[in-house]
Amino acid sequence: MGLIAGSASFARFQVTGDLPEGFLDELPEKIARFAFRPLDESSEEARSDGWVNIMDDYDSRFAGKEYLKGPFLALSYRLDVRSVPSKALAQYCRDEEERIRAAEALEFLSRDRRSEIREAVKAKLFRRAIPRSQVYDVIWSLDTGVVLFGATSDKLCDEFGGFFFNCFGLHLKTVFPYSLASEVVREQGLDPGILEGLRSSIFLEGE
Repeated sequence: MGLIAGSASFARFQVTGDLPEGFLDELPEKIARFAFRPLDESSEEARSDGWVNIMDDYDSRFAGKEYLKGPFLALSYRLDVRSVPSKALAQYCRDEEERIRAAEALEFLSRDRRSEIREAVKAKLFRRAIPRSQVYDVIWSLDTGVVLFGATSDKLCDEFGGFFFNCFGLHLKTVFPYSLASEVVREQGLDPGILEGLRSSIFLEGE
């Protein structure tokens, strides 16, 4: 709950275009369709992402419209990724190769045979791997179209933008500090050109 409690870093987006007619009526179906679903142990999927309750990372049922907080939509984007550590894979492959050589009285294994062993071992370990779970809060002002996303990684923001479009059919445009300042200056009737002379500064307590 980074945006709900404590300090947090976030990226700011602007939804492009207006909300389509009947958007709120279709919202429960859209969110349910893109709700988070845990990775199945029997599957070979490496990742799963989707919406969860912003107050409970483990709740993706959305029995009601608890994600609507007045004019805001509040959700969390959960991303689970599982992988096999390279050192663990190398160790298990080595053990399996030694077992096969002893069982079949072989001095060497061909490259193709070693490749087959590696793929079999990797698949076995992959299904046993515990996913790494990350949760990022999302606050969307339905009135202004401003979306706050609790992460700043360019790659993650791009992935979230794609997920957001797939869910709602709406594009997100990144809002940078300079463009935000330009908008504020224009609202005050001033020339945005006054921002050209600004330079970054470091503020230290006591100076």
